Amino acid sequence: MAGKSLRDVFNPSNNSLNAVRLFLASTVIVSHSWAIGVFGLEPEAGATTAGVWAVLGFFGISGFLITRSRLSGQTPFRYYRARFLRIFPGFVVCILMVAFVFAPLSLLFDRNGSWSVGDAIRYVISNSALYPPHFSQDGVARTLEHVAYPSVWNGSLWTLFWEAACYLAVGIGASVLSRRALRPASLALFVVCAGLRLLHDADLVDLPALPGRVLSLVIAFAAGATLFLYQDRIKVTAVTITSALLVLVASVPLGMVQSLGSLPFVFLVMVAGCTLPLTRIGSRYDISYGMYIYAWPVQQFVLLILGDHASLPAVIALSVMGTIPLALLSFVLIEKPAQRWGKRRAGKSAHPVSEPSVVH
Repeated sequence: MAGKSLRDVFNPSNNSLNAVRLFLASTVIVSHSWAIGVFGLEPEAGATTAGVWAVLGFFGISGFLITRSRLSGQTPFRYYRARFLRIFPGFVVCILMVAFVFAPLSLLFDRNGSWSVGDAIRYVISNSALYPPHFSQDGVARTLEHVAYPSVWNGSLWTLFWEAACYLAVGIGASVLSRRALRPASLALFVVCAGLRLLHDADLVDLPALPGRVLSLVIAFAAGATLFLYQDRIKVTAVTITSALLVLVASVPLGMVQSLGSLPFVFLVMVAGCTLPLTRIGSRYDISYGMYIYAWPVQQFVLLILGDHASLPAVIALSVMGTIPLALLSFVLIEKPAQRWGKRRAGKSAHPVSEPSVVH
């Protein structure tokens, strides 16, 4: 690995990024189990919970891979179709499952609750645009009113709207700017956003809660995109890895992980995905997306069943065991067929181009 660039170590058809994403999705489950179960104050590092660290890792990987996808030579239409098919079919089935399966079944364990078809339909319609901010609907009728984190059936989905917005931004940016211009544009976006977040972390600028959270996601995505665009100039050596670790570690006590630490963190995540010998994990069944979108409703159901007998280890274990089958079914029955259909449609193009082997 000595002297190699990030381009050299990244193998699009043989890497461990699926394994890394699965680890990140599992980390989100642990973090959310702590939060929605109200098991005391969740540990943080650099004023950042493990779940936030994991989501930033997700967005960093996406920034790298989505930028690569858009610049692979495919048409804008094929790019947007691939992105749509990657997240939307699985998402729609998930909110249908929450509205018409999870919510009514919860009444078996909460006789004081109520459910209606009309409110379930409103839940699906309100959230159909990838859980849009200010217009989304958290609950379904009077279900989940007697758990520690009431009335929220899927608090993980809020990030998908902003991920899709990043996809759209990459698509538009690549259409209006040359690849040469994209490099400084991506870097400038990262620097400006990270600088604003740094001012917030230093208590010099006060950001409202939602804009602050969204800004952190944009920074991580921009970091991944910038790493891709400069991958031929970025060396993966003991020196660069150690330097990234030192900056990241230094950002923790300063509470500046989401500003100063974002780029080194995403760099280290990508290096792990490129170099760890875990290529077989997720190579056939990439369930990380399904784990992410189904974990929260499973966790709420587990907490509803366990009631006063809930403990953090039990909630984590049962949540993982309950989410894996749903994530596997989502991949096998929804996500993979949708992507396969998209590839068949792309194959009928008069001018076919190669697609990235790793998608998100």
